[in-house]
Amino acid sequence: MEVHKGLEQLPSFDNAVLTIGSFDGVHHGHRAIISKLIEKASSIQGESVIFTFDPHPRQVVSPNDTEMRLLNTLEEKIALLSETGLDHLIVMPFTIEFSQINPYKYVEDILIDKIKVKHLIIGYDHRFGQNRSGNIDLLQSYAAKGAFSVEEISQQDIDDLAVSSTKIRKCIAKGDMPHANKLLTTTYSLNGTITKGSQIAGKLGYPTANCSISEKIKLIPAPGTYAATAVCEGISYEGMLYIGKSPTLQGLTSDVIEMNLFGEVSGDLYGRKISIYPERQFRGDKKFDSADELIYNIGADKNAVLHYFENKNSKAIITTAILNYNGQDHLKNYLSSHESSNHHDVVVYDNASTDQSVTYIKENFTSVNTVSLSHNTGYAGGYNNAIKNISSKYVALVNSDVRVTPSWLDPIVALMEHDDRIAAVQPKILSIERPEEFEYAGAAGGFIDTLGYPLCRGRILDTVEIDKKQYDEPSEIFWASGAALVIRTDLYKYAGGLDADFFAHMEEIDLCWRLKSAGYKIMYEPRSVIYHLGGGTLTYDSPKKVYLNLRNNYWMIRKNMTLGSLFFKIPLRICIDVAYSFQFLLKGKVSHFGSAIKGILHGLGALGAISKKKKAQQYFINRHSIAPKNQNGILSSILPVSYFILGKKKYSDYR
Repeated sequence: MEVHKGLEQLPSFDNAVLTIGSFDGVHHGHRAIISKLIEKASSIQGESVIFTFDPHPRQVVSPNDTEMRLLNTLEEKIALLSETGLDHLIVMPFTIEFSQINPYKYVEDILIDKIKVKHLIIGYDHRFGQNRSGNIDLLQSYAAKGAFSVEEISQQDIDDLAVSSTKIRKCIAKGDMPHANKLLTTTYSLNGTITKGSQIAGKLGYPTANCSISEKIKLIPAPGTYAATAVCEGISYEGMLYIGKSPTLQGLTSDVIEMNLFGEVSGDLYGRKISIYPERQFRGDKKFDSADELIYNIGADKNAVLHYFENKNSKAIITTAILNYNGQDHLKNYLSSHESSNHHDVVVYDNASTDQSVTYIKENFTSVNTVSLSHNTGYAGGYNNAIKNISSKYVALVNSDVRVTPSWLDPIVALMEHDDRIAAVQPKILSIERPEEFEYAGAAGGFIDTLGYPLCRGRILDTVEIDKKQYDEPSEIFWASGAALVIRTDLYKYAGGLDADFFAHMEEIDLCWRLKSAGYKIMYEPRSVIYHLGGGTLTYDSPKKVYLNLRNNYWMIRKNMTLGSLFFKIPLRICIDVAYSFQFLLKGKVSHFGSAIKGILHGLGALGAISKKKKAQQYFINRHSIAPKNQNGILSSILPVSYFILGKKKYSDYR
């Protein structure tokens, strides 16, 4: 890319395709316009040209505007634009005199005579010249005379550019660098010169390189402590960045930017150029009560930053896999909670959504990868397709309507690392809407009764308990909830994954049952806590959910129980489930009644398919069994009798 300062020595462009703007940030929206510019130039064997201004027009027209901040200095902008494949950048000195130029003179003397524009790509409602009187109509009048052709960028695209720039500035202003960097498509940088500071940090045991930025209008991230990388004299460093007024010891009137560089630093750095790239904020700026408290917290910050880089540079031991289908609202509300944990990969597998989920993720989340599946195969099939290509030791299957807590995976991974017999673990699952209560889907771990009806500690049928820490000990369970299921990746694959024919509901119980039959343990880890909205795809009272629960439960018990036991249990199950179905009819829920009867009938069908599945899982059990069949978590009770007749509403009533 050739850079031209002013108009005096411009080359003779061949078929110049021109656009005009500040391009502050050179973010993804700007890059889309530049791609269009380059594509058009290529189609007419021309040259792509951007016409920009320095200083920014607002600095000249509104010199008292102290609120204005830019994402890039001119040097930074030039460096970013040079990466796009652009042919030419014209930097026009912006002055009061230039702002008052007659719009006709602007078009004729600059665009036509100097640049010799062939095709102009201009933003919706673009204004120029004295009193901003030049507009698209004026440009179109020249186009009608054959001076050049004009292409107007749509209002929607221009609005999107403004929104993106605003979002980026807001993210940086509050220290949310991951989101800002995602929108920028690159890492935000602070470029300056290393100067001598107060040297107080060095006396505290954390020597820093102070960065002085000459461009005062440059937007500085929110005060606080960050993990950051830096480049000085061609050498890269990881380190701890501090931005703030040093309120505990100095109480400065303006922010300092200083970085504690990790590793060996040779020579005197004063006067050298440095580029700093903030990656993640760990805490905001704070005044501590004493120097000792400050030193303690700086040490804690450094340990956190070191841990951040250790995890960033190492291969993830666990992958969080979030299956999404038309869940953009859930992603907006809950996906950000996963970014607080940096020692694992987070991947959203999109199950052929028809909303804007994938676009939303790409525009708003830096550390989250997305994989688009070709068609919707339900919860079970979707996860099977996703996990085929996951190579980490563990995988966490997490619903899109789940909000996790920081480091929620740490106690689970520690538990599994300690005992190779543990195949899968679930956390404590609380309700997002009522955080004091357990959540319907999993609560404090799943169990099963003698007929194959599932239940949970903390939630039995429609009775949900308040979390009073009554289930706060790690313990073995029979099944782990699919809302947040952590499992050994190899065992998931060996066991055949989730039964895709289930589509959704009870497939996780079926998988856990297979693992238990091979002698493995399923655990509950209450030191790990997540919050679940529930009913995100199907409401708990949905007729389809009634159908799937009954059908899949019959399939599950036929796959996992012996033929001898089924001979007695199936007739009893049919009697109970038909009675359950008629209660819908008595309540006037005709569609629910129909779904329940259909679920029973379909659950009793497919004998050939069930027989094949039993053979396949027996092969897994024979090949990968590590101990006799594990019966822990199977209760001797019959759930409907205990609940409706005997009044046993809590798990403690069953022990």
